[in-house]
Amino acid sequence: MSSTRLRKRFHYASGDDSDDELPHELDEEEQENLITQLKKEDQERNIMFRRIFMALPLFSALTFMPALIASPSGQVQLSSFLAISSLSCTGYVLISSPTTDETREKISSTTSRPPAPLRAYIDYLNGALSLLVGLNALSFKDNKGVDKGFRLLCMLPSVVFLVTLIARHTMRSVDIGGLEMLKYPYKGA
Repeated sequence: MSSTRLRKRFHYASGDDSDDELPHELDEEEQENLITQLKKEDQERNIMFRRIFMALPLFSALTFMPALIASPSGQVQLSSFLAISSLSCTGYVLISSPTTDETREKISSTTSRPPAPLRAYIDYLNGALSLLVGLNALSFKDNKGVDKGFRLLCMLPSVVFLVTLIARHTMRSVDIGGLEMLKYPYKGA
């Protein structure tokens, strides 16, 4: 049996059809306005997300303060201190990392020397620190003086670190420079 092809019925163009369905070219001014508007919206969105995600490590660090101050166990105090350090690093990374292409270009053009080791490796160090706090929480299983809620709380720096990494990647994902390369190259044509 041969395969059957379905055909679409041919329709004549009617007076109702207009060029609204076809995409139209943008002139230089419209392109510039669109790109400026997208840059402005992207910057406003990045500022809003940065403020929201800055609150996450701040409030998470506050949850470890009572255990740091009032706990009789040295291991709990150490874990609390390491967790607060990890969450502080996460907050620092959120504040110090550039999110727009222009800011990244300014930083790379003004400094010809390589970035400081702390700035270059802080994500890896923070990941290792949050992993250390999480692994330390697993060693609390045998301790009877440690609450199960504190063990789960020690996983919080790892979760906050991953959430902020994803948020930073999302804030960087808008490529305005790529849009500017797509502009119509001939002026006045």
